Amino acid sequence: MTILNESLTGIDTNVLLRYLLKDDAKQYAVAKEFFASLSPSNPGFITQVTLAETYWVLAKSQKLPKATCLAIIGQLARSPVIEFDDGEGVMRAIILAEEGADFADALIEGAMGLFGVTETVTFDQHAASALGWRNLND
Repeated sequence: MTILNESLTGIDTNVLLRYLLKDDAKQYAVAKEFFASLSPSNPGFITQVTLAETYWVLAKSQKLPKATCLAIIGQLARSPVIEFDDGEGVMRAIILAEEGADFADALIEGAMGLFGVTETVTFDQHAASALGWRNLND
């Protein structure tokens, strides 16, 4: 979990996507300048909600392969100038998604671990199978 930092700047999904996709020249230039201004002592902050939204846009709207989406998220997770609300959970989510879980479900699993949750229930057969959750349909 991130230690509170007076100079931590939150990054919204639309800023992150403009930076990653370069699909609007003007906004990309502004986002690029912002990301270039970040440093380990002045990092950007990305929430799991922002990551989930970003992944969804990359995978569903942009139709990028899962491996490409996970590689992009992985690069962000390893960046020394980006902080997360649960960096360990993000890294675990990437691994679980690489092993077959849906990325959003893997993020949920990471958050559950952060708070010591011992069991997660679902109606999603794939999530139950991939993550060992209890399927309430059974």
